[in-house]
Amino acid sequence: EESQRLLKSIHELEDKMIIHLLLLLGLTSGMRFAEMVGLTREDFNFFNNTININKSWGYTNKMLEGFGPTKNEQSVRVIKMDKETMNEFRLFFDNIPDNIHRLVFYSPLSKYKVVSNGYANKVLKELLTDLDIDPISVHGLRHTHASVLLYEGVSVYYVSRRLGHGDIETTLNTYWYVNTKLYNFYKVFSCQ
Repeated sequence: EESQRLLKSIHELEDKMIIHLLLLLGLTSGMRFAEMVGLTREDFNFFNNTININKSWGYTNKMLEGFGPTKNEQSVRVIKMDKETMNEFRLFFDNIPDNIHRLVFYSPLSKYKVVSNGYANKVLKELLTDLDIDPISVHGLRHTHASVLLYEGVSVYYVSRRLGHGDIETTLNTYWYVNTKLYNFYKVFSCQ
């Protein structure tokens, strides 16, 4: 319910900024931050409503500068997206000038040329506080996305591939609590 409220509030913002689109993408895709800031316009396929994830972008001094590889081989993937999110990006691309790297989340004033993780976390916290939702981080949007999919009964294999996990054990170990809650929920109602 909280993730739906956040999603609705982002969609309804009248003066959407680039940072709001990053938060929207985190919530609707489950991508890692480095994957999101590494996206270029070419990665968006508006005909099929898919995003190609095949690189990352160094956004701290501990990372490679500029484009880099994804976290692992399985992180190279194409994910299906909802039409509403893709329409937000189509409008954004139509109204914002391109940049030398063709980066979607480009920020010319940033040392790393992309919006910062710290700023994204600050804006997310403000949105969640306004909605009276306990704050989470941008990385928490990834967990929220996966948890919602699993709660809705989506295959753990699909969720694992969508998140770009190295193996299904990572998905099972990270999201075991969703399966436990579902099991207990079904157990209670099947006994009545």
